[in-house]
Amino acid sequence: MEADVFYQNNAKVYDILDRTYFRKPATSPRNAVISAIGNESLTVLDLCTGTGSNAIALARAKRKVSLVGIDISGAMLERAAIKLKQAGVTTVELMQMDAANLQFPNGKFDVVLISLVLHEIKTELAGQMIAEARRVLKTDGKLMILEWEEPVNWLQKIAFYLVKKTEPKGFEDFLKCDQDQYFARYGFQITQTIHCDYSKVMILAKNEQRKLGDDMDKNMQI
Repeated sequence: MEADVFYQNNAKVYDILDRTYFRKPATSPRNAVISAIGNESLTVLDLCTGTGSNAIALARAKRKVSLVGIDISGAMLERAAIKLKQAGVTTVELMQMDAANLQFPNGKFDVVLISLVLHEIKTELAGQMIAEARRVLKTDGKLMILEWEEPVNWLQKIAFYLVKKTEPKGFEDFLKCDQDQYFARYGFQITQTIHCDYSKVMILAKNEQRKLGDDMDKNMQI
């Protein structure tokens, strides 16, 4: 019951982001994700889709993209379903699922998107989610990470202070960590970073050295 109330409250808060921190189209991380995906026919998994803001934006902009949004929270998915209906979007499939234990086969998706999640959870859980994302990605697939980034502009710093005060313990440590090393632990390398207002979008590819290591481990076990 407490978890349901928590997610219901978060569902309301998440929708405020687009009217405050992400309101400028030119510097919106949602639009950065759309641009980075390109115009190909792709299968995209939106992990922890929340209220579906990314999925709706993608579906509207990319008609060739096949989208699946998953979330562990029924409250979030209910809100996402309402928003999809209001937006007239019928091409997004919503599924209730644990992002750390995905019910999809290996190599199913071209793109996996994780938006504003990793800073909120413990390192162990984040590692499980990223490992699952790696598993369901195709060999040449992309992992896209949308995360907060502390601004340089002093006016934006003032606005960002509210984000800092509402985020969980460890948020600032996450912001300051070496993210190349962070993702390398899980078999990814950052190939591009797009800086947006209060946030950034990182494009990651599978690290081939990690893949070779995984293959060697498997051979040793046989």
